[in-house]
Amino acid sequence: MIKPLTSCRFFFALMVFFSHIDFIDKSHVTFHTLYQNIFQEGYLGVSFFFILSGFILTLNYKDKILSGEVGHKEFWMARLARIYPLHFITTILCIPLTLIFFNDGVLMWGLKLCLNLLLLQSFVPAISVYYSFNAPSWSISDEMFFYLIFPFLIILYNKCRSAVCINLIYLLLIPIGIYFVPSNLIHRIFYINPLIRLADFSLGILLFKLYELSKIELLKYHSLKATLFELISIIVFLSFFVFHKFIPDGYRLSCYYWFPMSLIIFIFSFQLGYFSRILSYKPFVILGELSFSFYLLHKLLISYLEIFFSKNILHLYPYMVLAIVFFSTLLLSYLCHRYFEIPANRYIKTKYKLSLMERK
Repeated sequence: MIKPLTSCRFFFALMVFFSHIDFIDKSHVTFHTLYQNIFQEGYLGVSFFFILSGFILTLNYKDKILSGEVGHKEFWMARLARIYPLHFITTILCIPLTLIFFNDGVLMWGLKLCLNLLLLQSFVPAISVYYSFNAPSWSISDEMFFYLIFPFLIILYNKCRSAVCINLIYLLLIPIGIYFVPSNLIHRIFYINPLIRLADFSLGILLFKLYELSKIELLKYHSLKATLFELISIIVFLSFFVFHKFIPDGYRLSCYYWFPMSLIIFIFSFQLGYFSRILSYKPFVILGELSFSFYLLHKLLISYLEIFFSKNILHLYPYMVLAIVFFSTLLLSYLCHRYFEIPANRYIKTKYKLSLMERK
């Protein structure tokens, strides 16, 4: 486990959380400005998770897959055990919400439910499908696709020297495609579609290759110099964030944050500086371990609480509602992680006799 990166997961999950508290957008002019200029941009956290996923999976499984220590099926089952139990239960918990606002025929509703349960919803380019039940799970649909092809990508990178060049060309085609695609199609194609978001995941794999090449040299750095690099990576990310209003939406939804996020993952993966030491403290690491539960539960809880609270309360007491939503989500994430997510993961591994140890 790379503790600083584990801790970072929570902060980026928190950004996604803030992007979904749109009830404060309508409460007061100050909150409107805050939401429109800062909180709404929190969707960028998904890109961080995709890049980090490619990096960490390569770190943990590359040698095991290439040596045959871990088979494809064993890898897939281990990843399924990691993400599916919580996805399944949160999808089921969303059913009452879909019935309250039921406006589809029974067959269409059933089809959407099946697509969500099979983690195929992000392949359908319709917002009424990929956001149909637990909206954040569209990214889990993408992740499942990445997991399915990951072993083949690792083998391809190992056997084909030109694979890296092909990948770089693929990454360059993304911003070109955004320029030519109509704006009304950009969100469903460049933000949602797993075939396109594979670019983020593959960027994480390339980042690990750079990490391997640089590791010995960078480990010689003094902690003061490492701290400077960490500070620079944070400043670069904040600079990109500050100037995001000058960048077209299409690029921000896809490739704009690739560089600052990759820089943070790369620099903090060495765990050498002062900021890394802070992020390695146990409370931050625990929050990072809760990030998956937090990510899948937050929108579900927000939706239920928005029904529970009247519009007057939402508009008059946004801080109070925000605090209730946040701490309720955090508490529920802890309980879910400890008493459901971990036990379910262990049960599936034991049942299928998986020897593979999860470290993500």
